[in-house]
Amino acid sequence: MLGAAWTVGALCAVEEATGRQPGGADVLLGTSAGAILAAMLAGGVRPEQLRDHQRGLPITEGPLSGTAFDYDTAVGGALPPRPRAGIGSPGLLRDAVRHPREYPLLTMVSAIAPHGRGSLAPVGELVRGLLGDGGGPEPGGGGSPLRVVAVDYRSGRRVVFGDPDAPAVPVPDAVMASCAIPGWFAPVRLDGSAYVDGGCWSATNADLMLGRGLDEVYVLAPMALRLDPRPGRAGRRGREDRDGQDGREGRLGGGRDTLAALREWRARDRPRGVLAQLVSRYRHAVTRQLLREAAQLRAEGVRVRLLAPTLADLAVMGPNMMDPARRGAVLESALRTSREALRA
Repeated sequence: MLGAAWTVGALCAVEEATGRQPGGADVLLGTSAGAILAAMLAGGVRPEQLRDHQRGLPITEGPLSGTAFDYDTAVGGALPPRPRAGIGSPGLLRDAVRHPREYPLLTMVSAIAPHGRGSLAPVGELVRGLLGDGGGPEPGGGGSPLRVVAVDYRSGRRVVFGDPDAPAVPVPDAVMASCAIPGWFAPVRLDGSAYVDGGCWSATNADLMLGRGLDEVYVLAPMALRLDPRPGRAGRRGREDRDGQDGREGRLGGGRDTLAALREWRARDRPRGVLAQLVSRYRHAVTRQLLREAAQLRAEGVRVRLLAPTLADLAVMGPNMMDPARRGAVLESALRTSREALRA
């Protein structure tokens, strides 16, 4: 919920800064809430329409025209319903115990999580309504740039719906699979397999942009954290910082200075409450993983721009990313901070 609101603000800032509509990108790869937004962009919705829709304003043109969607209640609110008893994926848990180095920690944890009782049907209906009664072709069909990331709940491996080696499923179904948070929503069964949130492998999955012949990649990462390098050090980095390879390409960083800033943030960050502590640790891990993924892309010669929430954004977000009371404030904060980041 809050991840989508922040990302909408960042998308508007990207369009303003580049003069290009994100929906015209060669590849639109979405994970979890990002899959919803990627599908909407691929369907012809513009970022400013996403922004106004989040604000509750009427949309009078385009695929979103006349579409009603309650962002605050559609998927159940700030807390999940009580999940079903039992381990979510005994087979994945067994494989993860035998081969722990082959899986990210969150993938292993997701195997333990029970099946949730929340419903993603409203999300599927939203996407289906934008794409027509049939729900549109599978991601990637008809030359579509859309790619949707989910995790096979038995194997624990990523599946990129829209790629040639992935099952051919309708876009709404792929999006629901990508959003199926273990313990909150039930796994989504498609083509005989169960799928859960693509964020169970990586919150961003930016490394999946490798090998696609891309010149430039924008990564919008609402679960990461943007930190400037420590004052006084960035200025000594010379031309590489000025031309954007490690500096302007994200202000999240990508170099040693940003990793040092990340360690300093963790040292002084003292979240109160169990949930806040867990979210803080998770955000730290996501940021480090995103930096690794960005480094892989840069090693392939891809220009990478990273956008993530600032400390100011986090103060507005709070610890619960599904808190509807904060959605509007998060959107407005992201509009401001993302513009500032892209101007830096």
